[in-house]
Amino acid sequence: MRFARFVLLAQALVMACLSLAYWLWPYEMANLNGMLLMESASVSHMRVYYGGLQLGLALFLLWAAREPERARPALMMLMITMAALVLGRLVSLWLDGGALVGFDLASLIYRVLAALLAGFAWHVIRERPEPEPQRMAPATRRLVSEPPQPFKLGDGPSPVEPSP
Repeated sequence: MRFARFVLLAQALVMACLSLAYWLWPYEMANLNGMLLMESASVSHMRVYYGGLQLGLALFLLWAAREPERARPALMMLMITMAALVLGRLVSLWLDGGALVGFDLASLIYRVLAALLAGFAWHVIRERPEPEPQRMAPATRRLVSEPPQPFKLGDGPSPVEPSP
């Protein structure tokens, strides 16, 4: 589970940092992708879609890293998302006849590695599930094993009489 948690937290950190970069520097981030933002609507789209979506994914991965039963679905989501982005990039290169340069190449390599790491972590969890921690039985208030007796008027300590 440690490796899976590491993969989830590392991806959450990368996605959160990219989200912040798209919010703070949308023009620069668009230029890395070869895009030119001409209207305020395109700047807003860059911040909302690239910044907001990645922040949402990062928060989901952080949430999933907290509990072992959430890790497998989160790793599967990460693996499918990254693989779909890789496939989209490769199909785009094939259809458009473009070349992988600079940021596109680094982005493709990152996504391939992220998908492979998520797949490996998912496989490790599937093959060797961690045993559940031993849970202690809740403590009881009774120290004796006798069933409780009904309360009768007059039972209990006698009232204390004031001293003269």
